[in-house]
Amino acid sequence: MSDYINAEKAAHEIEVLERSESAEQNGKHQAWERWPNESVKAHHAFSLYLNLAERRTFAKVAAMLGCSTTNVERWARRWSWVSRCYEHDLVEEEKWRAQASRDRLAHRQRQVRVGQALQSVAIAGLREWQARLEQKLPLNLRPDEVATLLRLGDEIEGRGLGQGEGTNRYTRIQVILGDAPPLPDLPAGSSPAVLLDDDVHAQRSLRT
Repeated sequence: MSDYINAEKAAHEIEVLERSESAEQNGKHQAWERWPNESVKAHHAFSLYLNLAERRTFAKVAAMLGCSTTNVERWARRWSWVSRCYEHDLVEEEKWRAQASRDRLAHRQRQVRVGQALQSVAIAGLREWQARLEQKLPLNLRPDEVATLLRLGDEIEGRGLGQGEGTNRYTRIQVILGDAPPLPDLPAGSSPAVLLDDDVHAQRSLRT
């Protein structure tokens, strides 16, 4: 039942978003804009209600307008305030998500540019060091700097060789049923389940 309700909700949201997009493209009114025959006063009251966002109540609108809550409720029913606010909020949330996605993409692009710039600086520094080495000049590196260079060099070389990205190697397990040779004596509590050799093959002996 809950899956059906969620599917219905998702379908309705898609319908609302498509209707709003079509209205924007065709220059038509959105649901939260003033309707035909909706008075200026009634739409002003609706705008106040809409702008209250998560704090929306008819009583607050009535207090802002200096009229009765009953009058505001009558406007709300006649001009479908709740459904119009729902569509407005849904469209605004979708716009926010789209903008957030663009911002994340822009952020990643900035990161790439900064990373490339830093690599350019590092490469220039490496060339300077290489030139000093060729001239047999000291680099005056501290031990921790040497260790860091070794670690980074090893990591970069490993990535270049594809290490850590997974391989097509597999482990083969042979199960032999029947008589098996006696197992060597093992310390108490240990389990002789799997024996591996240098070729990453495994042989398991099961006694029947």
